Amino acid sequence: MAINAVSSRSSVRLGATRRRFAVVVNASSESRRAVLGGLAAGVALNASKAAFADATPVDIFDDRKARLAGFDIIYEARDLDIPQSERDGLTQARANLAATRQRVKEAERRIKSTLDQYVAKGYWTEAREQLRGQVGMLRFDLNALASSQPKEQRRATLEARTEFIKAVEAFDLSLREKNKQTATERLAVAKAALNTAVAAAV
Repeated sequence: MAINAVSSRSSVRLGATRRRFAVVVNASSESRRAVLGGLAAGVALNASKAAFADATPVDIFDDRKARLAGFDIIYEARDLDIPQSERDGLTQARANLAATRQRVKEAERRIKSTLDQYVAKGYWTEAREQLRGQVGMLRFDLNALASSQPKEQRRATLEARTEFIKAVEAFDLSLREKNKQTATERLAVAKAALNTAVAAAV
C-alpha cells in the first residue's frame, strides 16, 4: 500500500511538472512571436520612413494649354458616341485650313522629290509605300480645301483632284508591274496632274 501511495504521489508530481513545462514552453514561444512581430514592424516602419525621406516633392503643372492643343484626343478615339472621322482625328485635322494647305504642299514636295529616284533605282516597294503614304491623306485634304471654296471654284478643284487620282492609279499599276519606262512616263503625268490639283485647291 505504501509503495502504491508513493508511486501515485510521484506520478502526480511528474504530471504537474509536465504541465508547468508545457505552460512555460507555450509562453516562451508566444513571447518570441511577439518579439519577432514587433521587430518586423519596426523594420518596415523604418524602411517606409526612409522611402518617404528619399521621395521627391510632387510638382504641379498647369497643362490647360496642352489639353486645348489636343492632349485628350485619345479619349475621343475611345468614345463610340461621336462620328468615326472625329474619333480618328480627321475632322479636327482638317478644321484648320492653314495646316491643311501645309500638308498638301509637303505631300507635293515629297512626291516630286523622292519617287523619281525610287523608279530610277527600281525600288518598287519603296516607291509604292511613299506614293500611297502621301496620296492617302492628300486626297482628303484636297476635298477639305475644295469644300471651303465657292461653288464654281469647288467644281474645278474636284475635277482636278479626280484627274490626279486617276493618274496616280495608273502610275501605281506600273509600279506593280515593275516597268521602269512606263512608270517614268506615268509619273510625269501624275506630277502634272498634281500641279493642277494643288494650284486649284491652294
